[in-house]
Amino acid sequence: MKNFWQAFLYSVLLCTSAIAAPTLQGRDVISAKSINLAQLRGKDQTVLLVFFKAGCNTCVYNFKLIREFYKANKTSRFNVIGVGLDSKPELFRSYAELVRATTPKDEQFPLLWRFDGAQQDNFGEMNSDSTVFVIGKTGEITLKREGIIQDADWDDIWTALQNQ
Repeated sequence: MKNFWQAFLYSVLLCTSAIAAPTLQGRDVISAKSINLAQLRGKDQTVLLVFFKAGCNTCVYNFKLIREFYKANKTSRFNVIGVGLDSKPELFRSYAELVRATTPKDEQFPLLWRFDGAQQDNFGEMNSDSTVFVIGKTGEITLKREGIIQDADWDDIWTALQNQ
């Protein structure tokens, strides 16, 4: 019961005010570049952070929409970072290779594997295989969505990305 109330309070807080962003750092499996959320703070850029699983139908659907959104709005000052939640490295690596081979370069963004020894974050346990956060320019979480991204969610995501 305690976990329910903690999750409820966390959800209420996310809807009413910004919360300091947890840390995230790791290595992009496609480019091998280091990614550190803290280094993006204060650089006039927001981050759309997407936690996903390779075999998740909701994640596949959301990623298609996120790539289209990213490509259409690439001139805006925001980054997209994907974080794989697959417990087996071969599932995540297969997905990352598929992305590299089939996705146009202008629609690709960094992909980190959450269970890689170099990857660190303290976002905690995800309640959904597909969870999206918007991280503001100063590093706070300004929006969280779980599950399928609905049409109305895109308005909220765009507003959160632009109003930071």
